[in-house]
Amino acid sequence: MRINQRELEVLKILYSSDQALTSSQIVNAGDGMSQSTVQAVIRKLMAADLIEVKGITHSGNVLSRTFGVTERSREVLNQRFLEYLRAYKNVIGLRAVVGGMLEMEEDETKKGEYIKVLQKLLAELKDQEKK
Repeated sequence: MRINQRELEVLKILYSSDQALTSSQIVNAGDGMSQSTVQAVIRKLMAADLIEVKGITHSGNVLSRTFGVTERSREVLNQRFLEYLRAYKNVIGLRAVVGGMLEMEEDETKKGEYIKVLQKLLAELKDQEKK
């Protein structure tokens, strides 16, 4: 599935929030998107099963739907990331990719957890290689 820049922006906003958001909240969190643009993007993302209605809330004097991401959106974003990685694997080395991802994390505790996950993954891959 192809995802354009606006769709990515809405997904990023929803992923960065710890709660479901209304379209107005998405507009306010975004970078220059209008209400009509966000509503159009929401319709497209819902049709693709990348976001879903999580609830209903009061927004001023009206009821508004709140939206959140689906598990399918995570799969689609992972697939897109891996496609980019495959396309540039001859340009960007594995060390630069993994090192860059670790450097992006500012929380040292999380960074340590990521390193443990990587160590476990490497150990599992070594075990599979031996078999």
